[in-house]
Amino acid sequence: MAARPVAQVPSTDKPEQVADREETEQLLAAVAERVDELRQQRFAGEDPVVVPKRVRRVTDALREGAIAALVAERLGALLRLDQKLLAPAEDLARDELASAYRFLAVWDLRAAADALERAARLARFPENQQRVALGWALHRLVSDLLSLVPGEDSDKKKQRSLPAVRIVRDLLVTLDQIPPAEREFYAAEAERLGNAWREAAEDDRTWCVWALLRARVALIRGEGTETVLSWLLRLASRAGLDAADDDPDGLGTLVRRARAVFALLAGTVEDEEFRQLSSAASPRDLFRALVAALTAAWGEDALAATHRFALALYVPEMAPAREAADG
Repeated sequence: MAARPVAQVPSTDKPEQVADREETEQLLAAVAERVDELRQQRFAGEDPVVVPKRVRRVTDALREGAIAALVAERLGALLRLDQKLLAPAEDLARDELASAYRFLAVWDLRAAADALERAARLARFPENQQRVALGWALHRLVSDLLSLVPGEDSDKKKQRSLPAVRIVRDLLVTLDQIPPAEREFYAAEAERLGNAWREAAEDDRTWCVWALLRARVALIRGEGTETVLSWLLRLASRAGLDAADDDPDGLGTLVRRARAVFALLAGTVEDEEFRQLSSAASPRDLFRALVAALTAAWGEDALAATHRFALALYVPEMAPAREAADG
């Protein structure tokens, strides 16, 4: 019996696209040279505009246009083309702004600051420059929210509110290039976060939520074992979850291990048992145990509760619906 021939499947492979190394290096060298020239002008206090050089041949004109566009994008400079000024890096500025605000929403202050600095170098449109300024004010707000312990500031005036709330509110009045709905949204957000922080100064449960957030941020940032454990011990004490127990893997044992770390640091004990307890201390294990215990005690996800201290981000598409709901 003859075998049926197998139909050949057409190849879907496309020819590989390979960059011309020599031409690429020449192009990048020309871009780098022009960038250095313009940076020197900036250092002298100028705000140079990138202008394509005059050339005779069409192929040279295309190459010069590419060089000028790349230079303008990398410097965040304006590009003069057909007697008009363009901002080729504005989309990059918007991307950096979006990243900065997202980092603020997850309490990542370092990454947010880096993104804001990059956005400031690239932004040319007034509304984006103003969003950079707003981003720095919101950065201060989130920083205050994390660094100022509710109810423990020696200055009674500061104890009642976060200083950055007023900074954000006063700045928003001046940002005339940002849509009113966006400004109103962040004014309300600043007030909401300020109110949540103030509530934590007066309410034990809200304070515990804030302390859980502070420990969570310290854990994510890698602030160090002692820093994370110190916040978790304060939280356990305030929540009444620091009682001893006989369970070798229980919360009470985890608390004892954490306390042993500080007892050894303080030099108050030199006991071998404390050394063993200290060596077994785990910030991550204690954090998880406290989240579980608080969730059981409160009847709600304790980790999700920390989001009340998170900055919400303005989404233009949602603005009409929110305004309708508020109305």
